[in-house]
Amino acid sequence: MVSYLIKCIVCSGILLAVYHFLLEREKMFRFNRFYLLAAMAFSLLAPLVTIEMPPQMAQEVVTVSRVVQPSHMTAANDSPPPGPAQESTTLPDCLPWLLYGLVATALLTRTGMQMLAMLRARSGSRMVPFKSVKLVLTPRDMPVHSFFKFIFLPQKAFDTQAIPNEILTHELAHARQMHSADIVFTELLIALWWFNPLLLLYRRTIRLNHEYLADDSVLAGATDVKAYQLLLLDTLLAQRATALASSFNYPFTKKRLAMMTTTIDLRIQFAKKLVVALLLPALAFALAEKTYSQQPISKPAPKLEKKVEITPVSAEVSEAEMQQFFATIEQNTRVVKNGKGRTDFHINPSPEVENELYAVYERMNDSQKAQIKAKKIMLFRMDIPVKKAPTPEIFENWKRADVFGIWLNGRHVPNSALNKYKYSDIVEYDLSKLYGAALKGRSYKYQLELTTNEHFDKTYEQRVNDRVFIVREGWYNPKEAPKKGK
Repeated sequence: MVSYLIKCIVCSGILLAVYHFLLEREKMFRFNRFYLLAAMAFSLLAPLVTIEMPPQMAQEVVTVSRVVQPSHMTAANDSPPPGPAQESTTLPDCLPWLLYGLVATALLTRTGMQMLAMLRARSGSRMVPFKSVKLVLTPRDMPVHSFFKFIFLPQKAFDTQAIPNEILTHELAHARQMHSADIVFTELLIALWWFNPLLLLYRRTIRLNHEYLADDSVLAGATDVKAYQLLLLDTLLAQRATALASSFNYPFTKKRLAMMTTTIDLRIQFAKKLVVALLLPALAFALAEKTYSQQPISKPAPKLEKKVEITPVSAEVSEAEMQQFFATIEQNTRVVKNGKGRTDFHINPSPEVENELYAVYERMNDSQKAQIKAKKIMLFRMDIPVKKAPTPEIFENWKRADVFGIWLNGRHVPNSALNKYKYSDIVEYDLSKLYGAALKGRSYKYQLELTTNEHFDKTYEQRVNDRVFIVREGWYNPKEAPKKGK
């Protein structure tokens, strides 16, 4: 969570700095409008994106004839066994969310009250159609302002025709271009992501760009620039309207006056737009969460391990040994029918028998192994498990419940259970991505199996001795069907 907050603030700060240094002084107001709105949404969503990086290749393991746990491992081996954190110094998990909810509710309530005040201002007021909008004539003396398709102005000033056409044209531009939608959208973002103070600067910058757009609409007609600037100065001291409204006298007069006389250079504008187009994907990649696919620990792979043990006396397997090999497999095979009505073979010998069969299989020549393959029998042995601790950054990233589902020592646990451990307490991890139907009913995208140092040591010998797997594809020939085992 802390990482997400930092990334949001950093991203929004970078994009706001790009606007002020590259875009603000250019007369490309429509582009700037959508850039500012997209920048806010981008800074809040980009840190939530997860990118899967290429898998890390496991180092080749060399085994010896007698299994001995290495005396020197990673730094994780020397760490103390995991234990629960001191609850007396840990804040309840719900406290930060409670604080967030209270502040967000208060800000949303304030925004709702402001919108309600704007709607109430219409009740009891005379409405006059004006081009594509409606004029709301209020009995109170108030500044001219707009809210969506409504322009609010004092009824007395309207009846006496005391409102200049430039002001009506200015507010008409606000209404037609739906600037109120931008303002409401910004207020909602501020309420829901109030922990990012830079959104307040975005709100100020967006409103200034609205004024640029409205001023540009006025000056696109026959209005003289100097006359309009004098009119703008005459209304400088007028009182502002409601916070959600777009008002003619919005207090950025100096910048607005300077922008009216700014010249346009299309080549410079194109170059700056190109910089923005290149910056966004680079920034998205830098902020996205990186997950590294691990080669599954239990991945079945017929990988032969380097041996330094003494070579057996018999270099090849005799015909009698081959017959005994198949007989042993048949004795430990059960014939079962699956849910689809097909027949499968389940081979379940003891670990000792599995190791003996694999030792015979290793001594077979190519012709003898072809006989095994013809019966669709496969034998493979897993690598010896090796301790490998994650980095602190990767460990903190695993606490995100929207990305990772956690299995700790073979049991499914909530992500918050990792708060009881240090990164060095984890000495083995296996990450796999979920696809298709496996994603249904799950809030996470990756399944992560973790092993603690204590559990690794406890199960090490059993896992080393039980590394051989024998499987047979589910086809059925009555003439070659094995006898039903136990």
